[in-house]
Formats: sequence, structure tokens, C-alpha cells
Amino acid sequence: MLAKEVMNTKIVSVTETTPVKEVAKIMLENSISGLPVVNGEGKVLGVVSELDLMRKQIEPNEPSIWTMLWGKSQEGVQKYVDDLRKYMGKTAGEIMTSPALTVDVSASLEEAGNIMFNKQIKRVFVTENDKLVGVISRNVFTKLLLEKQ
Repeated sequence: MLAKEVMNTKIVSVTETTPVKEVAKIMLENSISGLPVVNGEGKVLGVVSELDLMRKQIEPNEPSIWTMLWGKSQEGVQKYVDDLRKYMGKTAGEIMTSPALTVDVSASLEEAGNIMFNKQIKRVFVTENDKLVGVISRNVFTKLLLEKQ
């Protein structure tokens, strides 16, 4: 089975300049947990998820001096910088997680599922000629399971 056979083509997306409050409103109105962030040509730049919106409410923890001195300095500092960017961000582009994970329309459903499973994400975006054309969410696999029985 191919991605194009199971993808949802009713896509809601935002641009980099969409204000965070508008992103939250769109997500609530459409009962979705993540939105692709696209440019003017429809290329997927990133994704804003519920976790990204949660970061707006939770002040990031500064890395300890011990973290910086004993081995995990780059990782700890980078996480703090990323969390701070999301905490302070005012637009979708400032708080998005990038890059968003995508598959081509000709990819197998198994490939999409492996990406979602291994990266522990809820969705992959489907592209054709580098443009967003659909989304595959975890619920596709639940529906397919029920159809097989």
C-alpha cells in the first residue's frame, strides 16, 4: 500500500508568520495535534505540535554548570537554546520543530509507519515534487487494523 492511497488530503497548514495564538486556535478548531508550516510554494518547513505550544507555558530550565562541564555540554546547551526559542517565539516559524518528517507520495505505508514508530511522532507529511499534498497520522494504522478483521 502506498502513502498516496491512505493519506488525508484535507490539510490545514500555516505559514512561518502565523501568530502562535492563531496556530493554537486553528489546532483547536480542527481537533488536530500538529500543523505543518509551509512556505509560499507549499514546501514543508517544519511542524508545530501541541508540545511546541506547551513549551510556551513552561519556562525552560537552564543547563547546570555540571552539565556544561561534564560531557553533555553541547546537548544540554542546545536543548536550552531550542526550548528558550520556543518559549519566547511569537510566530509558527519561531516555535516550529524543523525539519518536519516527510515521505513522497510513492513511499510505502510501511516506510511512513517505520518513521513514525522509530521517531515517536504522530504524523508524517506527504509530498509530491517537494510540495505538501497530504498527511498520514497514526490513526490510519488503527483503521487498517479494524478493516482487516
